[in-house]
Amino acid sequence: MMRVLILGGVAAGTKVAAKLKRLRFDAEVLILTKDADISYAGCGLPYYVGDVITDREKIIVNTPEKFAALTGAKVLTGREAEKLDAAGKTVTAKNLATGEEEVYPYDACVISTGASSIVPPLQGVNLKGVFTMRTPDDAEGLKNYV
Repeated sequence: MMRVLILGGVAAGTKVAAKLKRLRFDAEVLILTKDADISYAGCGLPYYVGDVITDREKIIVNTPEKFAALTGAKVLTGREAEKLDAAGKTVTAKNLATGEEEVYPYDACVISTGASSIVPPLQGVNLKGVFTMRTPDDAEGLKNYV
């Protein structure tokens, strides 16, 4: 059985996993992602912050459980990849909940870690009340601040 490890669980990572499971249903597909949310409506974040959308779950498109049931791919959240051993075909990840190191073997690895907010080197960018906006957690932080 082919074991595919996908690093990154938002748009591209979940698309790769779903397509792979459709093409190779017998493949073991595992997604590791450091965030809790794997599929969300980024365009809805300002509406959530502004209370037009009042329930965070309304901007979450898929949970890890729903995605696994729909596709057959397994999703582990709260895992941050720290080391890729291409020769040994393993990825070492930190379990963010426990702090423990975990090793994941693979036959094929897809790196789909996505984007991060670019913060320009402006004076005051590190002050309290300055936020980036890319994930539901970012929106939650701003919402709680306001």
